[in-house]
Amino acid sequence: MYRYGDGTPFPFEENFIDIVAAAVESCAAMFASAAQLDQLRARARDAKRDADQEGAKLAALERSIEGAVSLSQPSVAKDATLVQQTALRALEGARHAIATSRAALEKRTVAAAAEPRIDRAMQTSFAAAAAFFDRHQLPRTAWTWSWKANVGAAATAFAARFTITFDLIEPPWTGPARVGALVPGLVAKLPRKRLIGKPAPAKIHLDKAALVEVERDGEELALVIREQAQKPSVGWRLTMDRVAASTVTCAMLDEDGKPIGVETELGGEDAVAISRLAAAVVEAMQPALAQRRTREVMIGKVALRTLSDPGEPGRALLELLSPTIRTMCQKSRVPGEISLKRDIADGKREELFVSRVLLAAKYASLPPEYRKLFDAAGLGRDVASKDDEETDTDRRPEQRASVPPPPPLPLRAAPHAKTLMAS
Repeated sequence: MYRYGDGTPFPFEENFIDIVAAAVESCAAMFASAAQLDQLRARARDAKRDADQEGAKLAALERSIEGAVSLSQPSVAKDATLVQQTALRALEGARHAIATSRAALEKRTVAAAAEPRIDRAMQTSFAAAAAFFDRHQLPRTAWTWSWKANVGAAATAFAARFTITFDLIEPPWTGPARVGALVPGLVAKLPRKRLIGKPAPAKIHLDKAALVEVERDGEELALVIREQAQKPSVGWRLTMDRVAASTVTCAMLDEDGKPIGVETELGGEDAVAISRLAAAVVEAMQPALAQRRTREVMIGKVALRTLSDPGEPGRALLELLSPTIRTMCQKSRVPGEISLKRDIADGKREELFVSRVLLAAKYASLPPEYRKLFDAAGLGRDVASKDDEETDTDRRPEQRASVPPPPPLPLRAAPHAKTLMAS
């Protein structure tokens, strides 16, 4: 059980210290990509403005030349004087030079006004989000995952505005998994096909049966097994509302996987036997889930990589974590730290903490408009005293003289854990 720094119960089961540290790194990378895109757009605007100014200067130069040459009355008439003919040639040459320069300037203007490559910035933002979600999950995350023999495995996580789909690159099985290898000696009374009439319950030894499909949606779990591992055969779809369920719904399947007859309920020892299989399957899938790889991140109904703002995922992530971070800051006993405690045994409690100075260093190089997003999330100055502090410039001289300077904040060199004896 986790607790706040002051000992009061923490609402989540996850190690929020690790989540905050990883989220700060990911958000900083997203905002860095957004800041770079902002710079490219600013440069494009500056280049466009400079090109427009150059165009105006060319137009003014053209008018000046025309005005100066017009005094010589340029002409191609037969009776035109040498001066008039020279003036005409000079005017035509100037116009040709200006037209050439204007064409080159127009190309520069088009290039300058072009929108920077947003796809590259969004790919960087996606990589930062994937680095977070590959290793961490947000509080109150709901999971679904599935595996199918000879197809592969995938998982999806749902957390507030985020929907993350994963590829499970190392599933425990690539083909049908023999039940006897998972739970040796498993026996259960399941519906069995008869030559005449409807399927009837019969005790079946499942050692040679094969697991061919698994689906988990929250706590609900469904297993598909078939009687023979090496060839198409009849089988069963077993569904339970949780792994250690007291009842299991069973539907018999034909060789093509289509239901036969009606669903029945298994209880007692049969449900216990299937629950043992379910627990073994869930345990076998844990390493694959831990080594997941993010395939796509959705914010609402929009894919992250299709957004136009690389910083939007970071804002959404900080917005989600901000209330908990601020509460942790208020309840941490040591100023300048975010801390949690965890009960590990009778009379023993572990404390986890991270220095807010170290967290701030991860985003210190960002422009001010992005740094303030972290500060607003509770990672800046001490939240507990922020609203109560009075600035030194607001006090009268005699008040400033009587107020001693605040003591320096105790800092830690790096995040770590320490074990405390409970009082």
